[in-house]
Amino acid sequence: MAGLRAPGPAGTILSVASVVRAGTRIEYEATGSGPPLVLLHGFFGDRSTWHAAGHVAALAGQFRLILIDLVGHGGSDAPPDPARYQMDEHTRDIVAVLDSLRVDRAAVWGASMGGRVGFHLMARFPGRLAALVAGGAHACAVQTGLAETQREGRVLRERGTAPFADEMEPLPGWMREVMLRADGRALALQLLADAGEMSPLSDLGLATTPVLLLAGDRDRRLRLIRITGDRLSRAEVAVLPGCGHFDTFTRTDLTVPLAREFLGRARP
Repeated sequence: MAGLRAPGPAGTILSVASVVRAGTRIEYEATGSGPPLVLLHGFFGDRSTWHAAGHVAALAGQFRLILIDLVGHGGSDAPPDPARYQMDEHTRDIVAVLDSLRVDRAAVWGASMGGRVGFHLMARFPGRLAALVAGGAHACAVQTGLAETQREGRVLRERGTAPFADEMEPLPGWMREVMLRADGRALALQLLADAGEMSPLSDLGLATTPVLLLAGDRDRRLRLIRITGDRLSRAEVAVLPGCGHFDTFTRTDLTVPLAREFLGRARP
């Protein structure tokens, strides 16, 4: 593991480092002080989005934040093997980062795909997870059809992410920049892995990890998010009025107070 240290938010120290697992380098950064909180970005994002949206500045005074670039995103490697993008692999990468930081147990806040990774982490390594905040995410199987997955994968491989950024307008300028620099080929591999992924819900019925699900009332995933909440023994669903899927990430004025209060209660 190699790393560097630089001034972080509110006078904290920001350290950027990497860990290699299964031949793949995973890049991450840590900043702040307090109980450890892992931040996992969404499908088109990377760890920089947590800075841009304001989460790091809002939370670094209360938590030791660990921001991870998932495989195929940001500064992490983008291997050509689609099996490397499976949820089980992502969870093992997160555990490797925690091990490198000597963190036995951490809370996780996952945005969209990052939230799905969080549910799989909860199923596979429950002892490493103190609590989970899942924004715009559910634990049901991904419901995109094979034909649509193949079409989107072809667009990502041939044209990159620009067509998706155009469809998602209006976007904050920082999010558009992150999307445009994302690796389209790696994202196509992630789509392929997601299409064959099983839901972890059957393994979560007896889980005792506290979970907060953040959902916009305009998000088409709301029904699946509610189903997920109903299946978990210690889950709370917070529905954000007038919000869509992406708002569960960008509306920090709504989500940060909810997450902060929840994580305060969930602390051992």
